[in-house]
Amino acid sequence: MWPNVAPWILTVAASSVDRKFSSNIHLGNSKVLKGFSLNPLEMEKFTGLIAGSAAPAKGVSPQNASFCKSGSLDPSLVSGKIVVCKTELVSEVRRLKAEAVRASGGVGMILSDPQAKEIGFQFVIPSTIIGKEETEELERYISTEKFPVAKVHPTATILNVKPAPDLAAFSSMGPNVVTPEIIKPDVTGPGLNILAAWSPLATDGTGGRSVDYNIISGTSMACPHVTALAAILKSSHPDWSPAAIKSAIMTTAALRGNTGELIVRDPDGAQATPFDYGSGHMNPVAAVNPGLVYDFGPSEVVDFLCATGASPAQLRNLTGQLVDCKKSPPASYNFNYPSIGVSSMNGSVSVWRTVTYYGRGPATYVAHVECPAGVRTKVTPAELKFAENGEKASFRLDFTPLKDSNGTFVFGALTWMGDGHRVRSPVAVNVVSV
Repeated sequence: MWPNVAPWILTVAASSVDRKFSSNIHLGNSKVLKGFSLNPLEMEKFTGLIAGSAAPAKGVSPQNASFCKSGSLDPSLVSGKIVVCKTELVSEVRRLKAEAVRASGGVGMILSDPQAKEIGFQFVIPSTIIGKEETEELERYISTEKFPVAKVHPTATILNVKPAPDLAAFSSMGPNVVTPEIIKPDVTGPGLNILAAWSPLATDGTGGRSVDYNIISGTSMACPHVTALAAILKSSHPDWSPAAIKSAIMTTAALRGNTGELIVRDPDGAQATPFDYGSGHMNPVAAVNPGLVYDFGPSEVVDFLCATGASPAQLRNLTGQLVDCKKSPPASYNFNYPSIGVSSMNGSVSVWRTVTYYGRGPATYVAHVECPAGVRTKVTPAELKFAENGEKASFRLDFTPLKDSNGTFVFGALTWMGDGHRVRSPVAVNVVSV
C-alpha cells in the first residue's frame, strides 16, 4: 500500500544499480555459495557450522531458535561456530540476529533471507545473506557432513552487474488504494545499496561505530535521486510548473535495463508492471527535453478532488478556501495525469488528455498504442501537429472492453512519437463488465 498516493506527490519506487556487494561463503567441500553483505571482517580459517534450529536454548523450540533471536541459542552448542539463521518477518532488524549469535558465543552468521539477499546490511561479526538456492545447497551440506565447516569472506565490490536495474524486493507496490485512477508509484530511482551521508551522531550496525557515510537501501534513497532530477529540470526550465516537471520525469522513464530486457521484480524475477515501477526508471538526459508534457494546476486538482468525493472540510484544509463541488466535475480518470488509469470500467469509456509542446519549430507526433489485454483502444486524433513552442493539443482515448478482467488490472501504454521523442504513458484498466 502506498501512503503517498496524491497526484501532486511524486511517488518513487526503488531499484537496483549495476553494483553489488558480495560476501561469499566457502564450504568445507570446496563449494562456494553466493552471499551479500557489507562485511569488512576476515575469517582466518574454516569454522564449525551449525543451524540455529539445531542449537535451541533451554525451553526454546527449534523453530524459534532458527530465527536467532536474543536468548534463543544455546551457547554450549554455538560457541566458536558460524550459525545459520532464518528470517521470520520482512520487517525484522537483521543486525540483531548477528548480535544474538555473538552474545551466545558464535563467531559468524549466515542469514537465509531470499527477500533481502542483495541488500548490503552490516553486522557485528562476519555475516552474509543468502537466497533460496544457496540455502538449499547449504542445508544439504550440513545434513550430509558430520563436521560441517565454512568461512565467510569479506565483501568484494562487483561492478557492471547485469541485469540492472531491477525492482528492489522491499519497494512497495500499487495499486493506489485511495484513487486507483492515479497509477502509483510514479517512477523508479536507484534505491539499493546507495552511498549516503550519515550523521556522525548516529551509529551503524557494526559495533556502534560513528561514521560520516553509510550504505543505505530504501525508497528513501530513491527519492533523493528523483528530487535531484526535478531540481535539474527546474534549473533548465524555470517557468515549468511542478506538474510539468513531474510529467517530464515520468514520460521519459526507461522500461529496459542494461541487457535490453524489460525490468523485472527482484528477487523472483517476475515481470514487473506499472504497479511496480510506475512509468519506468528515471532517465535524466531524456527528461530535460521531453517534447510533450501533461500539465495541470490548482483548478484541475480541485476538480479531481471533487470527483473523488473529498469533503468540504478536506477541500478547505487543502486549498485554504471554501470550494463548491455542486457542479459536475470531470471524471477522475480525466485528470490530466501523465499516466492513465480506469479502475472500474463498465462498458466503453473515453478518457481525455491535453499535452503541451516544448520544442523548436513545427513538429508532428504520432500515437502508438499497446492495448491492455482484452481492451480495444483507439486514439483520436492519432496525430498531433504543433506549430510553435508552448502550443497545446487535446486527444481522446476510447477504451472498448472485449472481456472482463476478473477483478484485476490489465496494462498497456500510449506513446507519442515524433521530433526525436518518445512520450510514454502507462495504462492500467480494470474491466468490471463489458
